[in-house]
Amino acid sequence: MVTPADSGPAEAAEEEGGHPMSAVDRLPPRAQIALVVAVSLLAVGWGVGMLVLQHRLVEMQQEARPLGAVGSFFAEGSSWSTAWPGWAAAFFFALSLLRLVRGSPEPPLGRSQTVAGMRSALRREYRVVRIALAVVDVVAMFDLGRALAYGVASATGDHVARSDVLTVGFEAAGLVAAAVVLTAWMLRFRTQLEGWGAL
Repeated sequence: MVTPADSGPAEAAEEEGGHPMSAVDRLPPRAQIALVVAVSLLAVGWGVGMLVLQHRLVEMQQEARPLGAVGSFFAEGSSWSTAWPGWAAAFFFALSLLRLVRGSPEPPLGRSQTVAGMRSALRREYRVVRIALAVVDVVAMFDLGRALAYGVASATGDHVARSDVLTVGFEAAGLVAAAVVLTAWMLRFRTQLEGWGAL
């Protein structure tokens, strides 16, 4: 098992930076809050825009105007065939989390045979996971914004929103579940990296 005592001067110098920081981490707290608010507003705007677009495409279908494959896809809106990917991702993330929790505490050697090389590789993997989590979070937030727009519109009697609100909600819930499980995976991985002295 890799421990902090295994590191020499070169490895210690490599670890002086501490936790790998993203561009968002470097922002002041107020800027981070403003960023979250801005993305949330964009997500709601995206949901409203998608509903308006679907209304327009449905009207074109009723007028027997050709839409093409892409237009037909957006006119139909969410379906059970488009709602499963988020849940599938959540399932596979959960399997990975289970393996991480129950697996060996030793980090994979890969091509690196030195302690410093392994720690560097693990930090790179951690950064990749954080980027993946950021992408999943943004996608989930935008789908939540869409679900919110469809839910409000459905409550006011919008027939297009009412026909899709269940599948849109199920789709958004799957993406949120994937984001939550991936967050748990990332936190568990970070704890292991700290135990190995890689962070």
